[in-house]
Amino acid sequence: CWQMKQLTNKDEILHLKRGIYRLKRHLVENIISIGISPFLMNACACIVVIFMNNQLVKYGGDMAVGAFGISYSVAMIFIMFVIGLDQGMQPIAGYNYGSQQTDRLMRVLKLTIFAATGIMVTAWLIAHLAPYYCARMFTKDPELIRQSIKAIQINMMMYPIVGFQMVVTNFFQCIGKVKISIFLSLSRQLLFLIPLLVILPNFFNLDGVWGSLPSSDFLASLVAAIIMTIYMRRLKQQSINNQNLKS
Repeated sequence: CWQMKQLTNKDEILHLKRGIYRLKRHLVENIISIGISPFLMNACACIVVIFMNNQLVKYGGDMAVGAFGISYSVAMIFIMFVIGLDQGMQPIAGYNYGSQQTDRLMRVLKLTIFAATGIMVTAWLIAHLAPYYCARMFTKDPELIRQSIKAIQINMMMYPIVGFQMVVTNFFQCIGKVKISIFLSLSRQLLFLIPLLVILPNFFNLDGVWGSLPSSDFLASLVAAIIMTIYMRRLKQQSINNQNLKS
């Protein structure tokens, strides 16, 4: 309400006027293309949580669902830090890509990957050195704590490389590579996690449900690394060609 009051206040330098704001198709298309990747990722995350809970109820009961909820909450603490880094990288990466400053683009990408990896390594260390205290923040039930410790350790097993996958996905979104960004956003959840949630429990029961999480993290990070390596080679070649044209 306060924002609308400011935007409609005629005494302000910037304010809304009737009849002068019209949607421009190319701008709307650009906005949608940039926002579709995180939208699909969040939508798929909701679907995955529903599917995950159903599998946990089937193979582990309500206690397993509670353990997953605790492990997911602990994981989100660190994931939110990485999301913040991604959002901070967006305008810098987009500007340098648009101005063809390849060196600065690579520096900001490497710095963001380094920071995200540091955060996720910290998460991994906490998950393996102090899982009891993480679970203890949410419950006092001994059995739920026991299952939550296992869930936290397995869920965050591949976190040292998950930060890389998240940054790379956001990087392609920043530079307008929408299709690649969407593919990487959906790869972990739709391409890998859901099939693994169907297949692995048939062989390993509840352990198969838990094991599907780090397995999908590893596969998604591997795909991101392959795509990023290919793109980096093309970007370096493009930078060399631009330097040759200038000289």
